[in-house]
Amino acid sequence: MTDQFLTHSTQVQNIIKGFNLTKPLFVSSILVGDLYTGKKSLVRYLFPTALYADGNDQKNVEQLLENHSELVIINFEKLTNIESLDFDNKRIIAIANYISNEKVIDSLFAFIYRMPSLAERPEDIKLLTQHFIEEVKSNLMIEGEFSIDPGKLDISANIHSLKRSLYQQAFKYTCDDRDIQEVLYQYLLDNMEGNNDYKKYLPLYEKPLIDAGLKKFGSQLKLSTILGINRNTLRKKIYELGID
Repeated sequence: MTDQFLTHSTQVQNIIKGFNLTKPLFVSSILVGDLYTGKKSLVRYLFPTALYADGNDQKNVEQLLENHSELVIINFEKLTNIESLDFDNKRIIAIANYISNEKVIDSLFAFIYRMPSLAERPEDIKLLTQHFIEEVKSNLMIEGEFSIDPGKLDISANIHSLKRSLYQQAFKYTCDDRDIQEVLYQYLLDNMEGNNDYKKYLPLYEKPLIDAGLKKFGSQLKLSTILGINRNTLRKKIYELGID
């Protein structure tokens, strides 16, 4: 059972209200939205005891529809011949990533809800980030706080990419010299092909070194002294590496 569904989004709260109002009724609803927007988590929160079926298994869905008056169908878009499905006197909650036949969908479902993406729910990005940070700290055994760069949060794949970007930032915060060496070792082992690779992969070290140095020390002159290289050499490296 899901104890809570985290949202500050007015759009999502309206979906929750709609589902709650129709819970006592034998009417069918469908929740449509992009992958990893939290559709299944929301339905589990609202219908914690409901039976589930997967649209990838048409035969099983049809059998369960014959014997049950309430059913959650995930991957609804994967079903074939949906025109033949009988939802009369049943409470069906369907979850789909997209709608392929709007006319049939309109005939089957009394209510059609669209789950907004994270890009449409900026208030939820902050809320979910705070929630997942605690998960990341627990899983990676991080004590204390670590800083998050909001500009590097990835919501291109909604919750999936948001969590992944938080784990990536956490790793950068917690890794030591040995971790960095092992990451580079594995990357080079997988990608080296033996064609002038020393020159090809040297920027893996040089670019972050110079980029970080410029940010930390604020001037090319000071950085060239700290790195022990000629200022003109540093300027050339900055140009070659495309550093702003």
